[in-house]
Amino acid sequence: MSPGHQDDAEVDSLTLRFVGREADGSDLHELRAAHVAEVLQGVVELSSDFAKAGAFGDDLFAEVLVRPAREGSFEIEVVRAVQEFASSVGVEGSVGVPTLGAVLWWATRSMRAEVKDFSHLENGNVKVVWQDDTVQEVPREAWDELNKRKRRRKKQLRKIMAPLSDPRVEALKVAGEDSEPEEDAEDAPQAYTLTRSDYDAVRPEDDVRKRRRVFETEAQPAAVDFYSGEKWRVRTPEGTRTATVEDEAFLARVDRGLALHKTDIFVLRIREDVVKKNGRTTKTWTILEVKSHRRAAGDDS
Repeated sequence: MSPGHQDDAEVDSLTLRFVGREADGSDLHELRAAHVAEVLQGVVELSSDFAKAGAFGDDLFAEVLVRPAREGSFEIEVVRAVQEFASSVGVEGSVGVPTLGAVLWWATRSMRAEVKDFSHLENGNVKVVWQDDTVQEVPREAWDELNKRKRRRKKQLRKIMAPLSDPRVEALKVAGEDSEPEEDAEDAPQAYTLTRSDYDAVRPEDDVRKRRRVFETEAQPAAVDFYSGEKWRVRTPEGTRTATVEDEAFLARVDRGLALHKTDIFVLRIREDVVKKNGRTTKTWTILEVKSHRRAAGDDS
């Protein structure tokens, strides 16, 4: 469906109003373009996931559109226009379908609060009791989607709230069309405010991957720490690296006066720990055992 077909569709309107202060103390009137792009991308991804899960009903085609912002404030009006996909379901088929604002509320709430209890109701919805004893009624399809793809959901919400990383932005006020706050609503309030604490709650977890291997190799000492085994450097066919020596028997021999030369050749059993965190890789070598030690050919010293 193209924007020109909006007249034939039911519209679910959602206003995202970012409030704050400029450096001169005036009301916030602009946002970073990169943040706005993230907001829109996050809304589209969130809407798409819940639509595919059937949270907005079956056999409906929807497109997320954006309306011009009003003057005097920085608002993003998101329109989820829904129309008949084939001929089986008309606009009236979406009666009782949750709004995009409700989905955003549930998704945000599920990231900042633990579920204390839940039960399936006869009407097909799920009654959710949060840790603070507040209660909400969530459509089953939306509930199922809320319990999937946690990492992906955090990224979507992080994008939607991206402007809150800007110190000028104090809050994000979310409202449906002609809505008033309903903080005690059992499904989801029609108007609510998200703050930096909500933004922090969807901080992505560190992507940490660990790998370990143990291998043997020949090595020569590049630098020797005679006072501890923590700052040795060894040259190997795999490169020169700092290593910690855990071979207590060998360290005792060094402590008793074992002569070492840079041309000496060792056979070492090494444990390599590789940690990849958020795209950055760190390698740590630990010398578990010095299996043998000999002078290099021609070195009679």
